[in-house]
Amino acid sequence: MALAQRVVALLESGARQSTYKLATLLALIDEAVENPVPESAELAVAIPSLAQRVIGYYWPQVRPYTTGGPLRQGWPQGSATRPDGGMPRIPRLIEEARAALRAEGHVTADRARESGSRVYQLLVRDVAHQLARNPLTYLQTPVRAPQGVTTDLLFDASGFHNSISRAALDAHGPLVLRPGVAAALRECAPLLRPVVEMTWIADIVRFNATELDHDDLAGFLFGADRSSLIRLHDPLRDIQHGRCFYCAAPLRATPHVDHVLPWSRVPLDGTANLVLTDARCNSNKLAMLPVRDHHERAIGRPETLLRDLSEASGLPVLLDRTTDAGIGIYTTIPTGTLLWRGRGSYEIHQRRRGTG
Repeated sequence: MALAQRVVALLESGARQSTYKLATLLALIDEAVENPVPESAELAVAIPSLAQRVIGYYWPQVRPYTTGGPLRQGWPQGSATRPDGGMPRIPRLIEEARAALRAEGHVTADRARESGSRVYQLLVRDVAHQLARNPLTYLQTPVRAPQGVTTDLLFDASGFHNSISRAALDAHGPLVLRPGVAAALRECAPLLRPVVEMTWIADIVRFNATELDHDDLAGFLFGADRSSLIRLHDPLRDIQHGRCFYCAAPLRATPHVDHVLPWSRVPLDGTANLVLTDARCNSNKLAMLPVRDHHERAIGRPETLLRDLSEASGLPVLLDRTTDAGIGIYTTIPTGTLLWRGRGSYEIHQRRRGTG
């Protein structure tokens, strides 16, 4: 909890000219959740892996918000009269590559990552290089840090700087989270993620004060891709034999596609994490974490079926990531946490023997 408080304090005091720092913090939280390590261990995070997660966060946000184009993710850089309005470099790179990748048939960032597309590989390389220059150089720097005081609470940033070359970045190797940081980020993820997202929303409002009139800005910035989820209705109904994944009752006319591991805990839009449910079950579950049995049933479905769902929806499978995220979540949530079993049915979490 102490680390979470320091991260929140950093958000409150850090100087932000763009949303780079917020995207990077969310990416680091995801790395910690999906790659569980012992409580006092370090965690090595490859910069390209971090870049892929940052791309995933910006991917839906760089689509046009209004006829005026995408929302600004920072104050204009260079000339605001440029065609891109002085858009910060990372979202500009992603916007350009996204158009090309969607033309290749890759509708989500994860699908593009799995495709091996040359366009995506070059995008990751460019975003990783930009991350090493900024924000990794300044991510942990408050506005007024006393001279000589080290503020690198998450990782040693001394190897990153504004003029770092690609060769120097390759030689640098991974970013290494300090001992205990990954476990603390994983444990505090349900608290930190909403804070970072709300801070991001506030920054977007600040950067786009005169253009915003959307009644669901949070959904636009951080919601799941609803169009892809809708395409899963019929194939999920078929493989579930017309029954709700949770209660096994016959599905009614308007079922819901649900993220078994809640989107608010870990944003995994892969078929391994998606099921078709009765609207009453989904409305009762909301963003609660389900009992582990539900997660294990979801990831235990035959891979051939998950791949078929992927082909039907354009979403990736993400089986390994969904499995790892479940391990990271269920082995670290405190004993006594209330878990959702079914409509009006809950269980108290007890850690399994050997999981800490």
